[in-house]
Amino acid sequence: MSKQVTTKLRQSASLILLAKDRNAAPSNFDYNALLFTRHSKSSFMPDSSVFPGGVCEATDGSSAWLTHFQRHDVSAAKLKEFCQGLQTAPLNPQDQSLNSAMSLRLTALRETFEEMGILLCRDQKTWTSTEGYAQFNEQFDRKHWQQVVHNDASKFLTLCEELEVLPDLWSLHEWSAWRTPSTFKTRFQTAFYLTALKDQPNVLTEPKEVQDYAWRSPLDYLQRALRKELWLPPPQFYELSRCLNFQSLEKLRQFAQQRESKGYVLTHPVMYQCTDGMVHLFPGDDMYPDNPDASADKIDTGMSTEEFRTLAKKNLHRSEQRNHHKTQLLINFNPPDGQVNPIDPRTL
Repeated sequence: MSKQVTTKLRQSASLILLAKDRNAAPSNFDYNALLFTRHSKSSFMPDSSVFPGGVCEATDGSSAWLTHFQRHDVSAAKLKEFCQGLQTAPLNPQDQSLNSAMSLRLTALRETFEEMGILLCRDQKTWTSTEGYAQFNEQFDRKHWQQVVHNDASKFLTLCEELEVLPDLWSLHEWSAWRTPSTFKTRFQTAFYLTALKDQPNVLTEPKEVQDYAWRSPLDYLQRALRKELWLPPPQFYELSRCLNFQSLEKLRQFAQQRESKGYVLTHPVMYQCTDGMVHLFPGDDMYPDNPDASADKIDTGMSTEEFRTLAKKNLHRSEQRNHHKTQLLINFNPPDGQVNPIDPRTL
Protein backbone atom coordinates (compact mmCIF):
# COMPACT_ATOMS: atom_id res chain seq x y z
CA MET A 1 0.00 0.00 0.00
CA SER A 2 1.33 3.44 -0.91
CA LYS A 3 2.06 5.98 1.79
CA GLN A 4 -0.45 8.79 2.31
CA VAL A 5 0.71 12.31 1.50
CA THR A 6 1.01 14.37 4.69
CA THR A 7 3.67 16.94 3.77
CA LYS A 8 2.50 20.55 3.96
CA LEU A 9 3.15 22.91 1.09
CA ARG A 10 5.03 26.18 1.52
CA GLN A 11 4.33 29.14 -0.75
CA SER A 12 7.37 30.43 -2.63
CA ALA A 13 8.33 32.54 -5.64
CA SER A 14 11.09 32.44 -8.22
CA LEU A 15 12.32 34.98 -10.77
CA ILE A 16 13.36 34.22 -14.33
CA LEU A 17 15.69 37.19 -14.69
CA LEU A 18 16.73 37.95 -18.27
CA ALA A 19 19.13 40.66 -19.45
CA LYS A 20 20.05 41.93 -22.90
CA ASP A 21 23.35 40.55 -24.19
CA ARG A 22 25.02 43.45 -26.00
CA ASN A 23 27.72 41.15 -27.39
CA ALA A 24 25.47 38.48 -28.85
CA ALA A 25 25.93 37.56 -32.50
CA PRO A 26 22.89 38.39 -34.71
CA SER A 27 22.13 34.70 -35.24
CA ASN A 28 22.13 33.87 -31.51
CA PHE A 29 19.87 34.60 -28.56
CA ASP A 30 20.23 38.30 -27.72
CA TYR A 31 19.74 37.78 -23.98
CA ASN A 32 21.06 35.82 -21.02
CA ALA A 33 19.38 34.30 -17.97
CA LEU A 34 20.73 34.49 -14.43
CA LEU A 35 20.99 31.20 -12.55
CA PHE A 36 23.03 30.27 -9.51
CA THR A 37 24.30 26.98 -8.14
CA ARG A 38 23.13 25.98 -4.68
CA HIS A 39 25.71 24.94 -2.11
CA SER A 40 26.34 21.23 -1.70
CA LYS A 41 25.11 21.56 1.90
CA SER A 42 21.77 23.12 0.90
CA SER A 43 18.79 21.38 2.49
CA PHE A 44 16.83 21.37 -0.78
CA MET A 45 18.26 20.25 -4.13
CA PRO A 46 21.97 20.81 -3.33
CA ASP A 47 24.33 21.54 -6.26
CA SER A 48 21.44 22.36 -8.58
CA SER A 49 21.42 25.41 -10.88
CA VAL A 50 18.29 27.45 -10.23
CA PHE A 51 16.64 30.82 -10.73
CA PRO A 52 16.75 33.21 -7.75
CA GLY A 53 13.84 32.77 -5.35
CA GLY A 54 12.68 31.41 -2.05
CA VAL A 55 9.95 31.01 0.54
CA CYS A 56 7.28 33.64 1.08
CA GLU A 57 7.68 35.23 4.51
CA ALA A 58 4.90 36.82 6.54
CA THR A 59 6.48 40.23 6.05
CA ASP A 60 6.00 39.92 2.28
CA GLY A 61 2.26 40.14 2.89
CA SER A 62 2.39 42.90 5.49
CA SER A 63 -0.08 45.79 5.12
CA ALA A 64 2.88 48.09 5.87
CA TRP A 65 3.76 47.72 2.20
CA LEU A 66 0.46 49.37 1.27
CA THR A 67 1.42 52.36 3.41
CA HIS A 68 4.78 52.55 1.66
CA PHE A 69 3.21 52.48 -1.81
CA GLN A 70 0.57 55.05 -0.84
CA ARG A 71 3.30 57.34 0.47
CA HIS A 72 4.61 57.43 -3.09
CA ASP A 73 1.21 58.12 -4.68
CA VAL A 74 0.40 54.51 -5.55
CA SER A 75 -3.05 54.15 -4.01
CA ALA A 76 -4.75 51.00 -2.84
CA ALA A 77 -7.13 51.39 -5.82
CA LYS A 78 -4.19 51.43 -8.25
CA LEU A 79 -2.74 48.34 -6.62
CA LYS A 80 -6.12 46.59 -6.78
CA GLU A 81 -6.34 47.47 -10.47
CA PHE A 82 -2.85 46.03 -10.97
CA CYS A 83 -3.87 42.77 -9.31
CA GLN A 84 -7.07 42.30 -11.30
CA GLY A 85 -6.84 39.52 -13.84
CA LEU A 86 -3.74 38.02 -12.23
CA GLN A 87 -4.19 34.42 -11.18
CA THR A 88 -1.63 33.90 -8.41
CA ALA A 89 -3.62 32.50 -5.50
CA PRO A 90 -2.59 31.87 -1.89
CA LEU A 91 -2.53 28.32 -0.57
CA ASN A 92 -4.99 29.44 2.10
CA PRO A 93 -8.04 31.16 0.50
CA GLN A 94 -8.94 32.63 3.92
CA ASP A 95 -5.68 34.56 4.06
CA GLN A 96 -6.57 38.25 4.39
CA SER A 97 -3.03 39.67 4.18
CA LEU A 98 -1.64 41.52 1.17
CA ASN A 99 -2.97 40.28 -2.18
CA SER A 100 -0.85 37.30 -3.23
CA ALA A 101 -0.27 38.82 -6.69
CA MET A 102 1.71 41.48 -4.80
CA SER A 103 3.14 39.48 -1.90
CA LEU A 104 4.62 36.76 -4.11
CA ARG A 105 6.20 39.37 -6.37
CA LEU A 106 7.69 40.94 -3.24
CA THR A 107 9.03 37.51 -2.28
CA ALA A 108 10.69 37.07 -5.68
CA LEU A 109 12.21 40.56 -5.54
CA ARG A 110 13.40 40.22 -1.94
CA GLU A 111 14.95 36.80 -2.51
CA THR A 112 16.69 38.04 -5.68
CA PHE A 113 18.24 40.83 -3.62
CA GLU A 114 19.18 38.47 -0.76
CA GLU A 115 20.81 35.89 -3.03
CA MET A 116 22.20 37.97 -5.90
CA GLY A 117 22.40 41.53 -4.53
CA ILE A 118 20.16 42.84 -7.34
CA LEU A 119 17.52 45.36 -6.28
CA LEU A 120 14.79 45.76 -8.90
CA CYS A 121 12.96 48.97 -8.05
CA ARG A 122 11.56 52.27 -9.28
CA ASP A 123 12.39 55.73 -8.00
CA GLN A 124 10.67 59.08 -8.43
CA LYS A 125 11.93 59.38 -12.01
CA THR A 126 10.60 55.98 -13.09
CA TRP A 127 7.34 55.63 -11.07
CA THR A 128 5.23 55.83 -14.20
CA SER A 129 7.53 54.08 -16.68
CA THR A 130 5.61 52.02 -19.24
CA GLU A 131 8.51 50.67 -21.31
CA GLY A 132 8.11 47.20 -19.76
CA TYR A 133 11.70 46.67 -18.70
CA ALA A 134 12.76 46.34 -15.07
CA GLN A 135 14.84 49.02 -13.35
CA PHE A 136 17.61 48.35 -10.84
CA ASN A 137 19.51 50.42 -8.26
CA GLU A 138 23.16 49.83 -7.31
CA GLN A 139 23.90 53.23 -5.73
CA PHE A 140 23.97 52.15 -2.09
CA ASP A 141 25.88 49.81 0.23
CA ARG A 142 24.53 46.61 -1.28
CA LYS A 143 26.77 44.25 0.70
CA HIS A 144 25.62 45.70 4.02
CA TRP A 145 21.94 45.73 3.15
CA GLN A 146 22.09 42.30 1.57
CA GLN A 147 23.20 40.81 4.88
CA VAL A 148 20.67 42.87 6.83
CA VAL A 149 17.78 41.65 4.67
CA HIS A 150 19.13 38.09 4.58
CA ASN A 151 19.07 38.03 8.38
CA ASP A 152 15.67 39.73 8.69
CA ALA A 153 13.24 39.70 5.74
CA SER A 154 11.24 42.60 7.21
CA LYS A 155 14.23 44.88 6.56
CA PHE A 156 13.51 44.74 2.82
CA LEU A 157 10.75 47.27 3.43
CA THR A 158 13.15 49.34 5.55
CA LEU A 159 15.65 49.36 2.68
CA CYS A 160 13.01 50.57 0.23
CA GLU A 161 11.94 53.27 2.68
CA GLU A 162 15.54 54.42 3.17
CA LEU A 163 16.20 54.62 -0.58
CA GLU A 164 12.73 56.06 -1.31
CA VAL A 165 12.07 53.42 -3.96
CA LEU A 166 9.25 51.03 -4.80
CA PRO A 167 9.86 47.34 -5.54
CA ASP A 168 9.31 46.96 -9.28
CA LEU A 169 6.19 44.80 -9.17
CA TRP A 170 5.05 46.00 -12.59
CA SER A 171 7.92 44.45 -14.54
CA LEU A 172 7.31 40.94 -13.17
CA HIS A 173 5.00 38.86 -15.36
CA GLU A 174 3.26 35.67 -14.22
CA TRP A 175 4.89 32.89 -16.19
CA SER A 176 4.06 29.56 -14.55
CA ALA A 177 3.57 27.78 -11.24
CA TRP A 178 5.07 24.50 -10.07
CA ARG A 179 4.31 22.23 -7.13
CA THR A 180 6.94 19.89 -5.71
CA PRO A 181 6.00 16.22 -6.28
CA SER A 182 4.40 14.41 -3.35
CA THR A 183 7.44 12.10 -3.09
CA PHE A 184 9.50 14.93 -1.52
CA LYS A 185 9.57 15.54 2.24
CA THR A 186 9.99 19.28 1.69
CA ARG A 187 7.43 20.71 -0.72
CA PHE A 188 6.72 24.09 -2.26
CA GLN A 189 4.16 25.71 -4.50
CA THR A 190 6.24 28.16 -6.48
CA ALA A 191 5.06 31.05 -8.63
CA PHE A 192 7.52 31.74 -11.44
CA TYR A 193 7.76 35.31 -12.72
CA LEU A 194 9.63 36.56 -15.77
CA THR A 195 11.28 39.97 -16.05
CA ALA A 196 13.58 41.62 -18.60
CA LEU A 197 16.44 44.10 -18.21
CA LYS A 198 18.02 46.27 -20.88
CA ASP A 199 21.37 46.05 -19.11
CA GLN A 200 23.03 43.32 -17.07
CA PRO A 201 23.36 44.31 -13.39
CA ASN A 202 26.39 43.52 -11.27
CA VAL A 203 25.86 40.44 -9.13
CA LEU A 204 26.77 40.32 -5.44
CA THR A 205 26.30 36.76 -4.21
CA GLU A 206 25.26 35.71 -0.72
CA PRO A 207 28.06 33.27 0.29
CA LYS A 208 25.92 31.04 2.54
CA GLU A 209 23.43 30.24 -0.22
CA VAL A 210 25.26 30.71 -3.52
CA GLN A 211 28.10 28.49 -4.66
CA ASP A 212 28.43 29.99 -8.14
CA TYR A 213 26.39 31.91 -10.72
CA ALA A 214 26.36 32.69 -14.43
CA TRP A 215 24.67 34.76 -17.12
CA ARG A 216 24.09 32.43 -20.07
CA SER A 217 21.62 32.02 -22.91
CA PRO A 218 18.83 29.48 -22.35
CA LEU A 219 20.34 27.23 -25.03
CA ASP A 220 23.79 27.38 -23.42
CA TYR A 221 22.38 26.27 -20.04
CA LEU A 222 20.45 23.39 -21.58
CA GLN A 223 23.36 22.17 -23.66
CA ARG A 224 25.65 22.26 -20.62
CA ALA A 225 23.06 20.28 -18.64
CA LEU A 226 22.91 17.61 -21.36
CA ARG A 227 26.74 17.47 -21.31
CA LYS A 228 26.58 16.88 -17.53
CA GLU A 229 28.37 20.16 -16.77
CA LEU A 230 25.54 21.33 -14.52
CA TRP A 231 22.24 20.05 -13.14
CA LEU A 232 18.96 21.78 -13.94
CA PRO A 233 15.97 20.62 -11.81
CA PRO A 234 12.78 19.93 -13.80
CA PRO A 235 11.24 23.44 -13.52
CA GLN A 236 14.46 25.11 -14.69
CA PHE A 237 14.95 22.66 -17.57
CA TYR A 238 11.31 23.07 -18.66
CA GLU A 239 11.15 26.89 -18.44
CA LEU A 240 14.50 27.42 -20.18
CA SER A 241 13.27 25.07 -22.92
CA ARG A 242 10.22 27.29 -23.30
CA CYS A 243 12.48 30.31 -23.73
CA LEU A 244 14.03 28.64 -26.79
CA ASN A 245 10.96 29.83 -28.72
CA PHE A 246 12.34 33.38 -28.52
CA GLN A 247 15.74 34.51 -29.76
CA SER A 248 14.73 38.12 -29.13
CA LEU A 249 14.37 39.41 -25.56
CA GLU A 250 11.87 42.04 -26.68
CA LYS A 251 9.62 39.42 -28.31
CA LEU A 252 9.80 37.23 -25.20
CA ARG A 253 9.02 40.20 -22.95
CA GLN A 254 6.03 41.19 -25.07
CA PHE A 255 4.74 37.61 -25.10
CA ALA A 256 5.02 37.32 -21.31
CA GLN A 257 3.24 40.62 -20.78
CA GLN A 258 0.37 39.79 -23.14
CA ARG A 259 -0.06 36.17 -22.01
CA GLU A 260 -0.21 36.62 -18.23
CA SER A 261 -3.88 37.69 -18.21
CA LYS A 262 -4.73 34.11 -19.29
CA GLY A 263 -3.47 32.70 -15.98
CA TYR A 264 -1.63 29.39 -15.84
CA VAL A 265 -2.08 25.68 -15.33
CA LEU A 266 -0.39 24.54 -12.12
CA THR A 267 2.38 22.09 -13.02
CA HIS A 268 2.27 19.31 -10.44
CA PRO A 269 4.56 16.46 -11.56
CA VAL A 270 3.67 12.90 -10.66
CA MET A 271 6.65 10.55 -10.62
CA TYR A 272 6.57 7.09 -12.25
CA GLN A 273 9.47 4.67 -11.94
CA CYS A 274 10.28 2.81 -15.16
CA THR A 275 12.83 0.07 -15.72
CA ASP A 276 15.17 2.43 -17.59
CA GLY A 277 14.50 5.75 -15.90
CA MET A 278 11.97 8.11 -14.36
CA VAL A 279 8.91 9.72 -15.95
CA HIS A 280 7.33 12.92 -14.62
CA LEU A 281 3.74 13.22 -15.81
CA PHE A 282 2.30 16.72 -16.18
CA PRO A 283 -1.32 17.93 -16.41
CA GLY A 284 -2.98 17.12 -19.73
CA ASP A 285 -1.18 13.83 -20.29
CA ASP A 286 -3.61 10.96 -20.85
CA MET A 287 -1.98 9.03 -18.00
CA TYR A 288 -2.05 11.92 -15.49
CA PRO A 289 -3.91 10.75 -12.35
CA ASP A 290 -7.11 12.35 -11.04
CA ASN A 291 -5.39 12.93 -7.70
CA PRO A 292 -1.71 13.85 -8.15
CA ASP A 293 -1.23 13.72 -4.37
CA ALA A 294 -2.64 10.22 -3.96
CA SER A 295 0.72 8.67 -3.11
CA ALA A 296 3.92 9.76 -1.38
CA ASP A 297 5.80 7.01 -3.22
CA LYS A 298 7.08 6.88 -6.79
CA ILE A 299 4.66 4.73 -8.78
CA ASP A 300 6.33 1.62 -10.18
CA THR A 301 5.26 0.83 -13.74
CA GLY A 302 7.33 -2.31 -14.37
CA MET A 303 7.77 -1.00 -17.94
CA SER A 304 10.36 0.88 -19.94
CA THR A 305 9.75 4.57 -20.59
CA GLU A 306 8.88 3.75 -24.20
CA GLU A 307 6.39 1.06 -23.19
CA PHE A 308 4.82 3.40 -20.63
CA ARG A 309 4.54 6.10 -23.31
CA THR A 310 2.42 3.83 -25.54
CA LEU A 311 -0.30 3.69 -22.86
CA ALA A 312 -1.21 7.31 -23.65
CA LYS A 313 -3.85 7.11 -26.40
CA LYS A 314 -3.54 10.73 -27.59
CA ASN A 315 -2.13 13.47 -25.35
CA LEU A 316 1.45 13.40 -24.09
CA HIS A 317 2.83 15.84 -21.54
CA ARG A 318 5.75 14.36 -19.68
CA SER A 319 9.46 14.42 -18.93
CA GLU A 320 11.39 11.20 -19.52
CA GLN A 321 14.63 11.08 -17.56
CA ARG A 322 17.32 8.45 -17.86
CA ASN A 323 19.29 10.36 -15.18
CA HIS A 324 19.73 13.93 -13.89
CA HIS A 325 21.37 14.97 -17.16
CA LYS A 326 19.45 13.08 -19.82
CA THR A 327 15.98 14.57 -20.10
CA GLN A 328 13.43 14.61 -22.90
CA LEU A 329 10.29 16.75 -22.70
CA LEU A 330 7.25 15.53 -24.62
CA ILE A 331 4.07 17.54 -25.26
CA ASN A 332 1.88 17.19 -28.35
CA PHE A 333 -0.95 19.68 -27.68
CA ASN A 334 -1.28 23.43 -27.15
CA PRO A 335 -1.48 24.46 -23.47
CA PRO A 336 -4.84 25.97 -22.45
CA ASP A 337 -3.13 28.93 -20.74
CA GLY A 338 -1.66 30.25 -23.99
CA GLN A 339 1.88 29.25 -23.09
CA VAL A 340 4.46 28.12 -25.61
CA ASN A 341 5.62 24.52 -25.56
CA PRO A 342 9.23 23.70 -24.67
CA ILE A 343 11.65 23.06 -27.54
CA ASP A 344 14.15 20.19 -27.46
CA PRO A 345 17.59 21.87 -27.27
CA ARG A 346 19.11 18.96 -29.22
CA THR A 347 17.21 20.12 -32.30
CA LEU A 348 18.89 23.55 -32.35
